[in-house]
Amino acid sequence: MAREVMHIEASRSWWNGSAKTLCGITIPKPRTYWFPSLSSATRCPSCEAAHKGR
Repeated sequence: MAREVMHIEASRSWWNGSAKTLCGITIPKPRTYWFPSLSSATRCPSCEAAHKGR
């Protein structure tokens, strides 16, 4: 079973609700975690690197 990976959202479309992540992918209907630190999902290493590089 594949584990879910949590991405960091960079922007969200007003038109269709899709989200663009820091690692460059577009997620059509993203899930929202109110408390990401309490989630069991692992974080995307590419998003983490892009976030630290800002």
